[in-house]
Amino acid sequence: MSENRFVQPVFYGRLRRLLPLFRRDPLVAADQVTDRALITVVAILTFLAAITAGAAQFAVGTAMHWRVMMASELTVQLKPQGARSIDADIVRVSDILRGTPGITTVKTLSRDESAKLLEPWIGSASSLESLPIPRLITVRIDTDQPPDLVALRKAISDAVPAASLDDHRTWTKKLGRLSDIFLTSAAIALVLVIVATGLTIVFATRGAMAGNREIIEVLHFIGADDRYIAAQFQSHFAVLGVRGGLIGGGAALLLILALKIGSAASLTVDFSGSVSPGLLDWATVLVTFAVIVLVGLVAGVASRITVYRTIGRLS
Repeated sequence: MSENRFVQPVFYGRLRRLLPLFRRDPLVAADQVTDRALITVVAILTFLAAITAGAAQFAVGTAMHWRVMMASELTVQLKPQGARSIDADIVRVSDILRGTPGITTVKTLSRDESAKLLEPWIGSASSLESLPIPRLITVRIDTDQPPDLVALRKAISDAVPAASLDDHRTWTKKLGRLSDIFLTSAAIALVLVIVATGLTIVFATRGAMAGNREIIEVLHFIGADDRYIAAQFQSHFAVLGVRGGLIGGGAALLLILALKIGSAASLTVDFSGSVSPGLLDWATVLVTFAVIVLVGLVAGVASRITVYRTIGRLS
């Protein structure tokens, strides 16, 4: 029993030294109005940061999924040409494709299916009956052992001059550039939100130090050093930052969950572009948690730096 009484104070003493965030004396007087206002501002900023990070993660993941899909598929387009039979040309191209190593699936789209692809730009299928509609053949390739596209393209063009092979490289590059632009924009927005959070903590720390000037002077008089005073302010505002971050991050997760539920109910295609719809994946939760931790760290560091820069003028 006596050993337990001795071990517990030693354990908690080491824990308090390792976690200075929770080691604080009531130096910073709690101001309910100011603290609530600061928590609200931090919650709003964390909400915006979490939404931005979640949107970036979703956009990059979706773009990567589409790029993988495009990289595993080819499209052959056959244009009607003069007196040539397009059905015979389709048979020739299909035989070439099926006889090429590295091609796993060959599917020919009917005329009606090809016409439906043009409806968003030209109109209903009934108005396309008199038009020479190109026919499409979709091809799925083995990504581990892909076919020789140069030789395949030459074989198709020699057999059917009106046929063209599209490997979707142009669209893949455009998706990659669009993903990079969105990711860069999201990173810049996230940095701006974090900077705004730090500036908010700086002004709140200065106000709290001005309000506790007499206490700081007394502490200096009795021999307290700057590190002790800075630790108290750092703990106070880090806790407020974490509380605001939890509120804002939780609201962001609820909004993302609501959007995914709504999209899953209204769309026949999965919101994330995958086969099975997931409401909240671990990546989204981890990104949001990382934003909350980052906000708490920024709050503590900004408060500590502000204390060291301001304490000389107050003492």
